[in-house]
Amino acid sequence: MATVKQVVGSRTSLTTSALNSLASATFVSAGTITHNTNQPLDVLVEVTATPGTVSGNKQLVVFAKISLDGTNFTSGPESGTTTTDEPDLFFVGTVPLNTNSTAQTKTFSLSAALGGVLPYASKIIVKNDSGAALNASGGSVYYSEISATVS
Repeated sequence: MATVKQVVGSRTSLTTSALNSLASATFVSAGTITHNTNQPLDVLVEVTATPGTVSGNKQLVVFAKISLDGTNFTSGPESGTTTTDEPDLFFVGTVPLNTNSTAQTKTFSLSAALGGVLPYASKIIVKNDSGAALNASGGSVYYSEISATVS
């Protein structure tokens, strides 16, 4: 009888500088993941951030914008502080930032956030909702593709 195994692919850097000194209440695009190339079953997104002296909501909010062709993405902010179109973004999760000047990391399933199916491509959008600018070395965003093998 065949055995199906899920395989976690290489941890790949999506961005290393987008979160550096990101001001509070500001959005930034951490980069684009093209799912159509390897056609993974899921993608795990790992977000790390180091806040300043936090107040207010003390969190980093992670969103996604999706594309069916790799060029045209759904609506929603990718930069700046305007929240008018924030509801158009797909909510992925939050990274609690409860401890000042301490790196915090959390991993999310992109497929779960998008209803179980990955589109052609996704942009990862991060909003600093910590009440303070992120550290100068900010943080990072990595991803790993999940595939399956049969043996």
